[in-house]
Formats: sequence, C-alpha cells, structure tokens
Amino acid sequence: MAAETTELMDVTFTVNAWGAPAGGKWPHFVLRLDGVEIGQATVASASLGRYSFNARVPADKAHKLQLQYDNDGSVNGEDRNLFVKSFEVNGKPILSIDPLVTYDTGDIDGKNVIAGQTEMYWRGALNVDLPKTMFASAQEPEPEAPATMTTEIVVKAWGAAANGTPPHFKLLVDDKVVGDAWVSATSPTGYTFKVDVDPNEAHKIQIHYDNDATVNGQDRNLFVQGITIDGQEIKATDPMASYDKGPVDGKFVVAGQEGLFWGGALTFGVPEEYF
Repeated sequence: MAAETTELMDVTFTVNAWGAPAGGKWPHFVLRLDGVEIGQATVASASLGRYSFNARVPADKAHKLQLQYDNDGSVNGEDRNLFVKSFEVNGKPILSIDPLVTYDTGDIDGKNVIAGQTEMYWRGALNVDLPKTMFASAQEPEPEAPATMTTEIVVKAWGAAANGTPPHFKLLVDDKVVGDAWVSATSPTGYTFKVDVDPNEAHKIQIHYDNDATVNGQDRNLFVQGITIDGQEIKATDPMASYDKGPVDGKFVVAGQEGLFWGGALTFGVPEEYF
C-alpha cells in the first residue's frame, strides 16, 4: 500500500510585540510550531515591532503555535517584560486576548494557565490553538468575503481599582474579540476601537468585564455609561442592552445597567441601521 502523502504549504508566522528591558537586556522569545522551534528573537524596542518567521506546514490540519518568553527578570528595580499584541498567520491576525490563546505562566507544565493577555509579566508561554481552516490547501477556494466597512465603536466607561489594578474589559463583536482596555479613568471616558463589520446586518456588541474582585476591602468595579457607533449613542440602560452577570453563560441575565458589579458582560443587540 502506498504511503499517504501530506501536502505542505509555506506559511509566514508574525509576532507583533514590544518590550521593557532590565539590566540592559531586552526580553527574548522562542517560537515553536507543534513543539518544533521555527525561530527566536530579542525584542529590543519599546515600540511595537513585527517579527516574522517562515515554515513549511502540513495543510488541512490544525496546529499549535507557542511563544515562550524565556528571560524574565528584575535588575536593580527594573522589571523586564514582554508585550505581545497579536499573532498573524499568513496575514490573518489573532489577538493575544483571543479565546484561542492561553498563557501558561512560569514553568510550561499546564498547571498555571490563564486566559491569553498582551502583558507577559512572568516567564512562560502563550499557546495558540490554530484551526485547520487557517491552513486550507491551495486547491480549496477561499469563501467569498462579505461586504465590510470600518466602524468606530466607543465604549464610555470608568472604574474603581482594587489593590492598584483597574478593571479590564474585552470588546467582542459577534462573539469575536476585537480589542480590550484597562479602565483607569474615574469619570466617564471614551475607549475607541475600529472594527470591520458587514453594514447590511445586525450585530452583537459585548463588553466583557473579566477581572472583578475585592482585595483588602477594596471593590474593583467597572461602570459603562454606554457605547457610540459612528457617533450614534446607545446607553447601557437602553432596552437593546442586557447584562449577563458572573460567568457569561446566559443564566443570570438582567436589564442593562451602568454598574457591572459582578463581572460578566454587557451586551447590545444592535440593529443594522446603526451601521
């Protein structure tokens, strides 16, 4: 019986990152695909940079990308850190806060795994589960993309910090993470995001408050006055808004409100005329 052959495809993997040095040394990472090293880099800039690596990859299969930050340290009060905004697979972006990404902090042993984030304050690895749809063979035609337009979404919010850490939220459009923000403002402030959407459809816009906590008597809370979509305002108390308290699972859903006191997500079901 003839051995089955697997088609290989050329793929460019890009890491969009910046760093903070300590003792004159900048953060360093190793990039692996399915456990095999495909490149490494020292991120010697405090500005966002692009670090690209090429590999031949089996087509029509899922793959695991891993970025290991391997020289975390502090020197004379300076804290070395790596910041990873996103990955790209042949130009297709995946934010570090995307649900596909997890952060295995410390030893890479699967024991201290948290949701993906931009800030790598500890050594460890960002693991990205890449679906096989990102590696479709050349013979398969790309599906026709829907018409899109760039829309400006502004989240008007403020917060109360606990233990020095302000509230954090992710912004999702149709269940896809499109951005995030730390809300250090203590009065209503706009946090602006540019998003490509289909203007001929209604969309779900969700503000997921994901670090609710009380520390030493300090209660961390996020307050959302509302959102604007290309200048059109929708308040948090509008009938099209709802609040899924706690785990975002649809079990404890109430009418929209400004105070997100229990974590969870403020969701807006926005009709197409807003786009």
